[in-house]
Amino acid sequence: MNDSHMKRETLETPAMLRREAAEWEAQASRIHKVVGQRTNVVLMGRGSSGNACTFGSYLFMLRSGRHPIEFRPWVTTQSLPDADWSDTVAYAFSASGHSTDITSAVQWLKARGALTVAVTAAPAKAPLVDLADSVFRLNCGDELAVPATKSFTAQLFAAAAIAGYPIAQAAAQTAAAMDSLVQGETVNSLATFLQGCRTVAWVARGPSYAGALDAALKTQESLGLPAFGYSAAEFLHGPIAMFHRSDRVIMFSGADETMASTQAVVTTLLARSVPFVTIGTDSSHEAGLPIPLPDERWARTPVLAFLSQLACEEVAQRTGLDPDAPANLQKVTRTL
Repeated sequence: MNDSHMKRETLETPAMLRREAAEWEAQASRIHKVVGQRTNVVLMGRGSSGNACTFGSYLFMLRSGRHPIEFRPWVTTQSLPDADWSDTVAYAFSASGHSTDITSAVQWLKARGALTVAVTAAPAKAPLVDLADSVFRLNCGDELAVPATKSFTAQLFAAAAIAGYPIAQAAAQTAAAMDSLVQGETVNSLATFLQGCRTVAWVARGPSYAGALDAALKTQESLGLPAFGYSAAEFLHGPIAMFHRSDRVIMFSGADETMASTQAVVTTLLARSVPFVTIGTDSSHEAGLPIPLPDERWARTPVLAFLSQLACEEVAQRTGLDPDAPANLQKVTRTL
């Protein structure tokens, strides 16, 4: 098979990071001035954009000590008491700028006084761009495959910049780690581990949980497999019981992560004879697939996402599936 759009677009990610990091920092700085002293933060998105919001919620909490609201657009369809949202800045993540329920939620919040910011790769004319008070442009280029790849990574860095993290050095280290993955055998090794399984769990902690969620989404979209993203702690609260020998578990970890829940997961998987692999730094000598990772903990999530994107695309190619156009899925999903 020829290279898919999904693979080509994933492989464009390191160059995008090197090209856009400084501009993303500049855009975040401008938006911070507009936001001013608003104390409440709302994050909203669907699909990969929703996973980027989950990532952002960790970073805002770590940076400010206040947990943002991951907004549910469902509320905009309900009859609710009047409320004042003028102390709120709402960040709407939609790569396409055409997500109908996100646009509706922006309209709803704006009508109640919130300052609204679109985080998007959309061109100048798109419903979300037209509606929002400010726009953070991802500048990630065209994305033709249905699964979001480089646009998801761009949203992760946008979330970090908006949360107040310096991202230039992290972007450079992330791009270098991605280049190393492309040159090595880790992608093929992970694809071989995944191929032929019944169900997949991607398990992580902290900000990398968003990477696990999106890896599961890529598995669902490109391979048509039941797949789930879990925090290590939540996995132990019951879901681990449904995994057996025909399933696969992939765990993201770093040597500086809190390891108690991860070790408990490993012990349980061994007892249940469930095939698993750990992915992370090799300094602890516990990673089954050691990979290079940036120094910043939050910047590891894009590397893990990049690896899962390439591994899922590789399995799709091996099994004769079209990762660019999963059956009955569209690039833009209208859900309201």
